[in-house]
Amino acid sequence: MDAKFHVVFSLHRGAGGAGCDFLTPIGHQCNTLVMGPGGYRFSDYPRLGLPLSFLVVIVAVPMLMIVWPMT
Repeated sequence: MDAKFHVVFSLHRGAGGAGCDFLTPIGHQCNTLVMGPGGYRFSDYPRLGLPLSFLVVIVAVPMLMIVWPMT
């Protein structure tokens, strides 16, 4: 394994972790701040955040492979 592979792997992990903040109100401080005033329930976040997380993965992973190819 070379160093370039480790960098790309770390970027993939970072993109996946960053996408998880849509799934819970405690994933990001802004989610927590709007939960009370917006009248959101905990179950609203995964219902709306899961499709958004899939969209992030579908767009981010190919873009990472285009911008930083592994060859």
